[in-house]
Amino acid sequence: MFSLPTLLRRIATVCVSASLFAFVALAGTAHAGEFDGVTIKFAKAPHGEDEIALMEEWLAPFKAATGMEIEHIVIPWGELEALYSANFAGSDVYDVTYQTSTHLNLFGSRGTFSDLDGRFNAADYASERSLFPDNIVNPSYYGDELYGIPAVIGTIVMYVNLDMLDAAGLSIPTNNEELMATAKAVQNPPEVWGFNAPSTVKDYGWYWFYNMIHNYGGDMVSDDMESATFDSPAVRNALQFAVDLRCNDKVHPPLGQYDREAALSLFKAGKLAMMVEEPSRVIPLEAEGLPFNWTIVQPVGAAGGKQTQFSTTGYYAVAAKSKEQDAAWALTKYLVGTDFATSFNNHYGFVGTRSDVDSSGGNKLLQDNFEWAMTTWDGLLPHPKIAQMLDEFGKALEAVTTCDVSIDEQVADTQDRMEKILAR
Repeated sequence: MFSLPTLLRRIATVCVSASLFAFVALAGTAHAGEFDGVTIKFAKAPHGEDEIALMEEWLAPFKAATGMEIEHIVIPWGELEALYSANFAGSDVYDVTYQTSTHLNLFGSRGTFSDLDGRFNAADYASERSLFPDNIVNPSYYGDELYGIPAVIGTIVMYVNLDMLDAAGLSIPTNNEELMATAKAVQNPPEVWGFNAPSTVKDYGWYWFYNMIHNYGGDMVSDDMESATFDSPAVRNALQFAVDLRCNDKVHPPLGQYDREAALSLFKAGKLAMMVEEPSRVIPLEAEGLPFNWTIVQPVGAAGGKQTQFSTTGYYAVAAKSKEQDAAWALTKYLVGTDFATSFNNHYGFVGTRSDVDSSGGNKLLQDNFEWAMTTWDGLLPHPKIAQMLDEFGKALEAVTTCDVSIDEQVADTQDRMEKILAR
C-alpha cells in the first residue's frame, strides 16, 4: 500500500545468479529443465516503476535453471480488483498472482485459488517452512485453507527525538500510559507537540492505530472470521487511546492540522517529540543528518496488555484453474525463497516473512525493526470483506478524534454497518 522513497530504493540488491544452483537445491524449487516448454502467467501490481526490469533480472536464473517461460503481467493498483475478477472468471487465468491482505481471501473464498496448505506443510518443504514464523503464517489462513504464501510485510515504528527526552530526564515509553506522561512532560503546544500518529481517512488512520486493538487482546472480526467484533472492549480501548491523545490529554495536534508529510517536517524541525511512521523514513532521515539524536522503537503497547507490530501482508497465490499446478507452485516457492525475497525486500524496503531474509541493508535500526517483526508481528486478518470493514474503522477513528462524537455512539453505529457488510 505504501511506496518507499527513492533513496531507499537505491539500496543494493543481492545478486541471485551466483547462488542459483545452491538455492534451487536447498529450496527444492525444481529440477534442471523440469519445466521445459511450460509457460506460467505471473501477474502483480508493481511496487516501483523499476519493477518490470528488475523482475526480469530476478526471474532470469529460475527460468534458466528450470526451462520455464514466465509471462509477467503488470496489474495497475487502481484497477487490481476489477482486472483480477475479470481474469479469474475466464478459463485462461493468471497462474500465479501477488495478493494483499485485503484481496487474498476475497478471491480465495470464491474458489479462485488453490489451497496451498498441503504443499506448504509437506515433508519435502519442511526445512523451508521452518523459516516462516507462525505469528506471520497463522493469520493467513481462512479456516483450514491457505490460499497464499506470505511474502512481504510492512511495519510501523515510533520515531523518538532522544534529545528532547534526555533533556527532561525521561526514558522512551513502551506503553500508552507512559507515552501520555512523556509527551505531556516534553511538549509546549502549539510550538512543540508530544506525539503524532495519522488518524484521518486521507492518511489511512486505521493503519496506524490497528495495532492497539491487538495490544488490548482483540480484533474487529472474530477468529473464525464469522462475526464483526467492533463493539468490544479491545476496540473501545483503542479508540479511547486515540481520543485521549487529542481530546483529553491533548498531546497530539488537532485532527487535520498536520498530514503525514507535515508531521514529518515538524519532527525534522525538532518540534515533535515522537511520531508513528513507516521504517522507510529511516535512511532518508539519516542522510539528512538531523541536528538532534533520534531513534526508532516499536510503537507503544497497551498498559497491562501486549506490544505488537502491525501491517498488511503481501502473498503469492496459485490459481485453482491453472493447468500447471506443479510449475506454479515451483515459481511460488522461488518467489518466497531466500534469494528472491532478499533481493526484493532489500530493494523496496519491506520486511521479509522468513527469518533468514535480512532486508535491513546493514542498517542497525532496520535490523532492530526486522527482529521486532519476527517476534511480535500481529498483522491484519485477511477476511474476504476486510477492505470494506477497514473503511468503516477509518471513518469511525476520524469521527471520534474530532472530539465531537462519542465512542459509544460511533462503536454501535460502526458495529451495525459491519454486521450488514458481513451479511451481504
